[in-house]
Amino acid sequence: MKTRMMVLLMVLVSAALLAACATSGKLDPNTVRTDDLSLWDEAGWSELTPAEQELWQILGWDEASWEGEAAQPASEDKYWFGLSEEERAAAGKLGYTKESWDE
Repeated sequence: MKTRMMVLLMVLVSAALLAACATSGKLDPNTVRTDDLSLWDEAGWSELTPAEQELWQILGWDEASWEGEAAQPASEDKYWFGLSEEERAAAGKLGYTKESWDE
């Protein structure tokens, strides 16, 4: 009986923790969202996770350029195969493919 109660209690605590994380609105700092490329056109720099900011920095972006307060980096005018290997890897981790990058 005690074992069943402990398992039930553990399940309830786990569910409560998951619900709290889901409703807190905070993303894990290591999260990189790749499901909707339009996010990159809509989100402010401060809305990006540290992991996402790091990938965009590889592509030459910083807060000022992202927010339109400084010139866009050279990567913005390059086609996929004009990007360095490191830049292509970063773009890929952000959800881009050759086709979507070259659009």
